[in-house]
Amino acid sequence: MPGRRSRRAMIRGGGLAVAGLAGVTGAGMFDPEPASAAAVGPWEYVAPGGSIQAAISAGATAVQLGAGRYTIAAPIVPTRGCTIRGVGRLTEIVAQSTMTAMIEIGQGRATDGVYVGDLVLDCQQRATTGIDVHIVGTEGNYKGEPDSMCRLDNIWLYNPVRDGVAYRGTDTQATVTSRLRVRGAGQYGFMIDAPDNWWHACEATTRDSTGANAGFYVGANAANNFFQVCKSWYTRGYGWHVRANRNKFVGCESQDTRLHGWYVEWDRNTFVGCVADTAAMYDVQGTADTADGFYVADGAATSMVGCQAFDRRPGGRVAQQRYGFNVPASMVSGGRLVAATGWDNTGGLIRQR
Repeated sequence: MPGRRSRRAMIRGGGLAVAGLAGVTGAGMFDPEPASAAAVGPWEYVAPGGSIQAAISAGATAVQLGAGRYTIAAPIVPTRGCTIRGVGRLTEIVAQSTMTAMIEIGQGRATDGVYVGDLVLDCQQRATTGIDVHIVGTEGNYKGEPDSMCRLDNIWLYNPVRDGVAYRGTDTQATVTSRLRVRGAGQYGFMIDAPDNWWHACEATTRDSTGANAGFYVGANAANNFFQVCKSWYTRGYGWHVRANRNKFVGCESQDTRLHGWYVEWDRNTFVGCVADTAAMYDVQGTADTADGFYVADGAATSMVGCQAFDRRPGGRVAQQRYGFNVPASMVSGGRLVAATGWDNTGGLIRQR
């Protein structure tokens, strides 16, 4: 059997799967050196209590975190191509003081290929935003790519002052966000104001019932995005506020919202198999018969196919959601509202304006 010193050499020498290796190293199986950061093959292991930013500033581009708590007093700023990976829910990064964001990707400059995943971000109502993706410029991108191509995956994000994740900047494009859960956002779970990105299996709740508020806000610069099986629930405002065009929503849902489940303010979007479940929900300060499942302001070039809107009467109460679909009459006459189904809406399934 190799001794302790030779086992360390085996870890650093390569030849084993790095991701699994780093995970067991965090659990102490290989007994890494008791320093804040220890090299593990191409990875830099930062032990709980160590400084993630110090490792990045020292040149680490693949940072493995262990099971434990990391407190930060300033934003973590990944460099180009940097990966930050935890071991799942047991890796907690916690804001200990006021800051603009817990993780700042780009900071308004060119950055590409950043990956953050498998960890918890707890803003503790101290960080304004959980993750701020703000990329402007493409100089230096891998192989001259025109997009930043960042990845956010398997993240638990709690209690930001304002937004869970913000996407902005002209070159925050081809970024994929998956399995990211935002809880208790002060304004938006996902504040999306950048084009050409993807969201898959993401969800959000919000905390406050005053001012602008939504699980997902899709803003004026957020054209040509894809949303698949994402959910907004227990929001103290809208479930989804779509103020952009040329976006695609497939199998997405709003549930238990104070205002409209879907407020589609701008035209030229498409919705397939989306659901509105119980707008005007009493438990998030909603008032019965005041909010619709889907409210479409302008439907001249918007289509909804196979969507469903209902009030499930939670807690045995009477129905609360007003109309299932409150849409311009031209959407119905023009065949752009197709196979709409639902039940127990107080004013009926479809209102044509």
